[in-house]
Amino acid sequence: MAFIRTKRVKGILYRYRVESRRVGGKVQQHVLEYLGRVSAKPSKNAQKPKAKKAAKAARKTAKKTAKRAASRAKTKARKGGLSKKKRK
Repeated sequence: MAFIRTKRVKGILYRYRVESRRVGGKVQQHVLEYLGRVSAKPSKNAQKPKAKKAAKAARKTAKKTAKRAASRAKTKARKGGLSKKKRK
């Protein structure tokens, strides 16, 4: 049964149709057909995970910022709204 193998050579992707055969008690892979170089142009679907990661990072940053602001407000309320210099 043949399958498609993607192989990286010096950073460039190539595709081959390959078949496994038993030779002398061992399995060897034989290239049946060279299918060509893989396009370097990213597909539309390949960009979606990056957008999802960016959105997730933005939400995480916003959450941290809100948490820090709440912590500062809580500290300020606890101290009566005055800095150490002004309280003395």
